[in-house]
Amino acid sequence: MKSYCEEAEADVLGSLLTAIVRADGDALVMHVGEKPYVVAPTGPVELSSRPLTLDAVSGMLGQLLPSEGRAALDELGAIEHELPRGVSGSSDRFTVVAARGGDDIWIEVRRHRKAAAPGVAVPAVPPADVQPPAEPSPLPSPAVETATDVPDQAAGEAEASSEEAAVPGEQAAAVAPAPAVFETVPEEAIEPAPPARSAEAAVSSSGAAVAVEEPAEAAPEPVAGVAEAPFGVPAPPVEPPVAPRPEVRVSESAPVTREPLFDAFERPAEPASAAPEPIEEPAAARPERVEGKVERQAAPVVEPIPAVVLPLARNTLRSEASRVSASPRLAGIDRLLRLAAARGANTLYLMSQSRPAVRVDGEIAMLEGERALTAVEVESLLLDLAPERSREALENGEGTEWMSEVPEVGRIRCQSFRDHRGPGGIFRIISARPASADQLGLSREIQALAAEPEGLILVAGPRASGKSTLVSAFVDLVNATRSDYVITIERQIQFAHEGRGCLISQREVRGDAGKVAVMTRGALRENPDVLVIDDLRSPEVMGIAVDAVAAGHLVIAAMPAHTATAALVRLIDQAAPDRRKQVRLTLAEGLRCVVAQVLLHKSSGGRVAAREVLLNTSAIANLIAEGRVDQLPLALESGRKHGMAPLNDALAAFVQSGVVDAREAYRKAYERQAFVAVLRREGLDTSFLERLA
Repeated sequence: MKSYCEEAEADVLGSLLTAIVRADGDALVMHVGEKPYVVAPTGPVELSSRPLTLDAVSGMLGQLLPSEGRAALDELGAIEHELPRGVSGSSDRFTVVAARGGDDIWIEVRRHRKAAAPGVAVPAVPPADVQPPAEPSPLPSPAVETATDVPDQAAGEAEASSEEAAVPGEQAAAVAPAPAVFETVPEEAIEPAPPARSAEAAVSSSGAAVAVEEPAEAAPEPVAGVAEAPFGVPAPPVEPPVAPRPEVRVSESAPVTREPLFDAFERPAEPASAAPEPIEEPAAARPERVEGKVERQAAPVVEPIPAVVLPLARNTLRSEASRVSASPRLAGIDRLLRLAAARGANTLYLMSQSRPAVRVDGEIAMLEGERALTAVEVESLLLDLAPERSREALENGEGTEWMSEVPEVGRIRCQSFRDHRGPGGIFRIISARPASADQLGLSREIQALAAEPEGLILVAGPRASGKSTLVSAFVDLVNATRSDYVITIERQIQFAHEGRGCLISQREVRGDAGKVAVMTRGALRENPDVLVIDDLRSPEVMGIAVDAVAAGHLVIAAMPAHTATAALVRLIDQAAPDRRKQVRLTLAEGLRCVVAQVLLHKSSGGRVAAREVLLNTSAIANLIAEGRVDQLPLALESGRKHGMAPLNDALAAFVQSGVVDAREAYRKAYERQAFVAVLRREGLDTSFLERLA
């Protein structure tokens, strides 16, 4: 006996899979903060009017994945799991792909349709026990009674139904009854019968016509191979079940005649010589006509067949546009971007003949559950996201860049390229939620800098050390605590700031240092309260930043340097010789803080920042003004009581707490011998040095 919990889980799982099958969908997507929906050929089908909460999606994980699957998801960040068969009542196979990044959970239940056998034609043949007469004997021609006053709706149904042709025999097929008025068609209207289509009219051997009836819902059973209809006429493929047709009855006493084929939207010819009058149908009930004249191939001329009944003809061509639904595994660049964002990645990589990859915590990882993409598939994904102006460059194999907005992900910077294997693309996710000061673990001394009305806050660090993230956290603090005009000059916008207390203008400049300098000067003419420069590389831009500090602006700037002392030395040395004294005096008065940081991999996964903090005390200001910057490390060591922190102290603290391995901290230390001395002073194990030697 199943427990109550097992039955409840089966009911929920069955409901989810049934929802996919009923919508004829390919996948069911559930994401925290979004409404669940089914990816169907006609578009997304929402299953709820309210977005899913974290508890709801977490509960779904508990029912869709076993305990070991949930543990793997927590450890790896993404997992694919195959669901048991038969839960939905469908023969299709279902898998679950789940990704998790903190409180952001994304679940996709994918449907793998069972491959259908290729369609075969159903031969329209009489039963084995009914044989056509070898030599048909001439009989009196009973009159054919044909429905002429069929209601408009019945005429529309007749057009949508399968075309019939008469064959000899005694087999009867059912037709749903419909009201009809009958009249006699003259003998001159006889024409050869068209090829048999989907149903057969039968006539008794005595020549009396039998009413044709056909089950309304029955569909013919596929038969392997292709057979021929009676008298050598090939039978075309059988069409799917259609709406019922008007009933056609034949009188046993009237002479047999044949009527010509006519369009289903017009009446048959009257006995008189007058031309037929078209039936005017309501616009809403009239089906779409097929442009152009359709020529029908008449059957070979044969001897008259007794009591042949012809149904109302219809046009066999339809103007329906075929609906092609691409696989969600290939057709969704937005799906790949959502999966990357859910894993906490900031970059998605697509390369020909390779699986999609992401950069998480500075390291490249392949997306689980995704196969290698061909060159054609990569190019298709790029074209799906590229604007019109970039598509020509993509089709010509040229590299190009553009910005795009993806729902539920945010702004994406896209860059295409082509290598020896084919096209590729790099998609950098611009987060709309910059990291807060609390999330980064900024000290009170660092957070207090955002309240400074003027001066210079300098952020330093080597490549890929999180400088842009730290600068963005300063802007977020200013935005939350002040009411100022903020202008940012960025080579690449990575975090989008929505104005709260401040008016923020983010400006991206692509090009050499000359363009950066021009844009920075232009920004200063707007008299901003806070000027943010994310890269002080050139001497010209450094000089503009120092002048802005002297003019009374608060400048937040970043530059590549390993330590706080190295950053100040570079800032002074980049100035022209005749300006260096003025630069030192400006820095001695206007410098507020230098924060130098490096990123380290934690032992438990993820990354953490170790920071060196240099505050501008009177002792520091004197050393800068006098040009004795080489003595700043000693002043930094003695400034711990003011909130200063040497980088080696921060590295040793992480090693002592077990957050970071000693070898990782040693590799990121700029002054390694001094770092080893700090470890020994704190009584920490330094035997790892022997293994590194």
